[in-house]
Amino acid sequence: MNILCSIRCKIWACGSVALLSYLAATLATTWVNNETKIFITHAQRIDLPLLSKGDLANSLFNTQSQEYENGLLAGEQVEVHQANILHNQIAPLLDEMVQLSDINNNNDLSPRILSLRDEYNNYYVMASQYYLEAVQKNDIFAFRNEIHQLGKLQASLSVDFKEVAGRLQEIINEDFEKNKQRIDFLTRFLAIVFTLSLLIAIVVVNWLANREIIDPLGKLKLMIDNFGRGRTIEKPQSSRRGDEIQELASSFWQMTSDLQLITVSRNYVDNIINNMSDSLIVLTPDLTVQTTNHATLSLLRFSKEELEGRPFRTIFSHDEKSIVDSLFHGFLEGKVVANIEAFYTGYNELPIPVLFSASPIYLPDGTLQGISCMARDISELKEQRDNLEFLANFDKLTGLPNRNLFFDRLTVTITEARRYNHLFALLYLDLDNFKPLNDKYGHPTGDLALQEVARRLKETVRDSDTVSRLGGDEFAILLSRIKDAGEATMVATKILDIIGKPFLIRGDQSTLGISIGICLSSTEISNANDLVKNADMAMYAAKAQGRNRFVLFVQDQI
Repeated sequence: MNILCSIRCKIWACGSVALLSYLAATLATTWVNNETKIFITHAQRIDLPLLSKGDLANSLFNTQSQEYENGLLAGEQVEVHQANILHNQIAPLLDEMVQLSDINNNNDLSPRILSLRDEYNNYYVMASQYYLEAVQKNDIFAFRNEIHQLGKLQASLSVDFKEVAGRLQEIINEDFEKNKQRIDFLTRFLAIVFTLSLLIAIVVVNWLANREIIDPLGKLKLMIDNFGRGRTIEKPQSSRRGDEIQELASSFWQMTSDLQLITVSRNYVDNIINNMSDSLIVLTPDLTVQTTNHATLSLLRFSKEELEGRPFRTIFSHDEKSIVDSLFHGFLEGKVVANIEAFYTGYNELPIPVLFSASPIYLPDGTLQGISCMARDISELKEQRDNLEFLANFDKLTGLPNRNLFFDRLTVTITEARRYNHLFALLYLDLDNFKPLNDKYGHPTGDLALQEVARRLKETVRDSDTVSRLGGDEFAILLSRIKDAGEATMVATKILDIIGKPFLIRGDQSTLGISIGICLSSTEISNANDLVKNADMAMYAAKAQGRNRFVLFVQDQI
């Protein structure tokens, strides 16, 4: 019985060989890791804490000794007490070092640390007594013998502390060096095990794979290549194995026979789609991108791989995603969307205005196969339309609302004032001495002066007010919702002051004046034209009175 009668059995055979090699390498790795773990654990729990505590105890003892000496020389009990307090840190450290050295099982180190602890405790009993009594009685000479003895003990202990710390460092270095050599050996051993396991697995798996899988697949690939080149494909002969590869080769030969009946070339259809100037995106029923054309990739600046499989709603601008969701619910019900304005979002996340259409695609049995989405880039058209809209409502030179937009806002303000009983004011402005400046320096310089005037005027009013250029050197300001006439005259005064400041033109300072006519809203004035007319009359009255001033319109006085 042939145990390699199917691809599954062949794959299992290759996998089993690789698995056995992996298990051998894993066992070796586990053993090496365990040995390394033992060393690291010992160093972490015993060696390194012992070294750290030894260094700390040595440092604290030196500090304690210095405190005793300073207290004795200065006659300060505080420093002696501080030195005594350090004993509460040194003694526990020495006890812990004794315990750790016992665990370490070092016959040389453990007695030395135990002896050091006992010597230090004896030293502390004497030092805490004699140093304090000498300072309290302020008589060092009375305790000179005891202090001399303490000095010898202190010097001896200092040497012992240093020797113990040094010995600890030597022991740890020796342990690290031994374990380093052991780890190097284990690493080499592990590398050999891994290499042998890998080589065995490669050789056996390669032999099995070539004999049972790769060679038969190579013959099948040759059949596919011959079909792609238009060559004749011979019918595969039956094999004693009779596995899935043999069945696949027979099925492929039958498929090539069926494909010869197809007369429409897919490349022909793809060329038509890719040469379209409009974006085409085909979606799956779950609304993800299935395929696109070159125009889409050029429009969105994504690669084909980045775009395909992406949820279609992510291609739309963030502000339109809720609208898109509602539209696509309609798509799934078979509805068609034609020529609506929308915004795609490309690679740089900037909105791209498009004219969007979409329709569902059905299979012959009525099942929804996908959705075809067409989009035309209307960026230039929208820009032209926006420019026309801007030119229709704003002054090109200053960027201020023009006469058309100003009258629209004035009409709205009149309506709101009547409804809510608000007071507003209209200021009609005309520059004084602008024509001589324009004639002297030329129109380009005059345009710069008008732009500066517009900038200064906007600085004098609120954001809710409207500054407009009506034409030439005439401007108008609409002050909405003011308290009284004094607020309007205060704005006019600010305008006279800011416009009266010098203009720097071609290195020369020039000045302009401005005449202002003010007209307040009232129930007698019913339309925008009357308000503008009255403000204009007040402005001419200001010019008649000597220019560079404002005049408030009062009925029957102008």
